[in-house]
Amino acid sequence: MLLTPGATANPLTRTQLVIWHGADGQRSELFTRLLLEYQRAHPNVVIQIINRGPNLLHDYRAALLEGTPPDLIWLNENRWVGELADQQLIIDLTERLRGVNLEPIVPAALDGARYGEKLYGLPLTLNLPVLYYNRANFVSTPPQSTAEWLEIARGFSDDQGQYGLAYNLSLYFTQPYLPAFGGAIFDETGAVVLGTQSYTPTLQWLTWVDALAQDPSLLARDDHRLIARSVSQNSAIMTIDWADQISTYRQLWGENVGVQPLPRLSQTGQEPQPFVRSSVLVISPRSTEQQQNAALDVMRFLVEMKAQTAFQAADIPSVRNDLASSDPLYPQLQLAVSRASAWPTTLRFNNGWDILIALVRNSLNGAPLEESIANADRLLRSE
Repeated sequence: MLLTPGATANPLTRTQLVIWHGADGQRSELFTRLLLEYQRAHPNVVIQIINRGPNLLHDYRAALLEGTPPDLIWLNENRWVGELADQQLIIDLTERLRGVNLEPIVPAALDGARYGEKLYGLPLTLNLPVLYYNRANFVSTPPQSTAEWLEIARGFSDDQGQYGLAYNLSLYFTQPYLPAFGGAIFDETGAVVLGTQSYTPTLQWLTWVDALAQDPSLLARDDHRLIARSVSQNSAIMTIDWADQISTYRQLWGENVGVQPLPRLSQTGQEPQPFVRSSVLVISPRSTEQQQNAALDVMRFLVEMKAQTAFQAADIPSVRNDLASSDPLYPQLQLAVSRASAWPTTLRFNNGWDILIALVRNSLNGAPLEESIANADRLLRSE
């Protein structure tokens, strides 16, 4: 989409800025609307927006080789930052953002734009697992511990297909409980500890996940479609899902939708530690200095109060921690984010994520847990 600015007294000063993204639906429309607003206020910037959909990363690499890359890229996931930065396919913005007030940006979202000690972009939106519940079934908020939470969930289940809890046991939604058991995948130096120092808590975590799957009073499976169907049919009153799905649950439960952080693990008394997945704005190294400066200004505009308020109004969680809202759901989202950490951008972590997905799936399919942990540890070390 080409955004054509109004007339300007000196057209020679115009900056051509090509922006790529992979957003769909409401996100794409909102992104375009905000850029139109920016361009109206900056008529000397001519912005061309291209939606590359799921091919964004592939197309960006190809365009770099061909010498025709965009100037500004809205990455769907911050896990791509490390790989692109490592290959010098995006520019280091540490010094150029030093004068920008980054204090209002959620630390877990901002850290998702870092690789090593360097800052390669600014986060635009964030996401993390939270607990959704139908408030019509509760006198007060759901219990804060897993023991109480699961006990209440079992009490709402019956033999007619109604469940108190529908829980997608994929790694994305169960991983937060690994550190709550005291486990870790890597230590602070980046060394693999899953099957060594972390062996016992990892075994406890997988045993707990397996027990959920085998509990006939819970609908707990590593099956996204099954869980989504149960929730959409109002066959469950609680579920764990992504924070950016608030609008889905508003449509389902209306004013009765409730949100809160994941319940505290009763076995250890520790809070789960989910990862914040952020989308990130980055800049191509092939852009001119003038284009890079324009891109930086667009980035600042998109993380300022007005643009971020528009994202929050669309039920897309803001990356700012200073937005006021009368919506009772957002303080709970902010609380959940405050307990989370950034999705790591290290190559080793992201290259090993599929190994961890297989670890959970194999355990749910009946593979011996000790053998599965040892095999995952070995594969992680080979990465």
